[in-house]
Amino acid sequence: MNNDAYLADLALVSAQLGADAIRSALRNGDMDVSTKSNPSDFVTTADHAADAAIVGALAAARPDDAVLSEESGGRAGTSGVTWVIDPLDGTLNFVHRREDYAVSVGAKRGDDYVAGALVRPTSGAWIAAGGGEVRARDGKPAVTGTTELSSVMFSVGLFGDDELRVRMLDVIADLLPHVRDFRRSGSSACDLMAVALGQLDVYVGFGVNDWDVAAGIAVVQAAGGVAEWFETASGLPLIAAGSPAVLDPIAERAAKV
Repeated sequence: MNNDAYLADLALVSAQLGADAIRSALRNGDMDVSTKSNPSDFVTTADHAADAAIVGALAAARPDDAVLSEESGGRAGTSGVTWVIDPLDGTLNFVHRREDYAVSVGAKRGDDYVAGALVRPTSGAWIAAGGGEVRARDGKPAVTGTTELSSVMFSVGLFGDDELRVRMLDVIADLLPHVRDFRRSGSSACDLMAVALGQLDVYVGFGVNDWDVAAGIAVVQAAGGVAEWFETASGLPLIAAGSPAVLDPIAERAAKV
């Protein structure tokens, strides 16, 4: 088996274990909720349970790999592969009992996003990619291939302090006359899954971390899309991913923040 295809299988298995841990935490009802960097940055019992399940599975299968997880931090490795994990992307949605959250497990080799899997615990929907292939529980993943900016429906992830968020909204207002519409789910993983499934054309994420998007980048690229990192005018990291023909016009406007 192609090694990256194996990484995709392992990403999917570990992400599903993380989703199982989240569902178990919900069933048990023992849900501790606290905040991290700001009042809207939550972490819960479910985040930690999913993280433990994922990291444990990866360590058992590939003990020489490095790990970078939002919740448990990093572990050095010697294999050249780094697992980049967000055990529950969209925790604010989760806390508010909304369904837009997902488990995200990606694998990198150097700067390349070589494999990844996303699982939505509420529905069980999943998508996984690696070794040049992408597959999903529901349907055949493929980006839309949209070529006209006026036909684009894009999604946006907003992170940062209040002043930055207002400036990001100004950029969205600047974009709206040129596109069909935009959506904001509150989960980069869910948005990138939607892009890979052809349900959105482009995702732009302001101030995101690698664990927010690593798996999503892998699946979008495998589904025929492109993903690029930019730096905004204020020095904020920006990721844009989706249909190749319309990515740059969206990203160029978004980078004005």
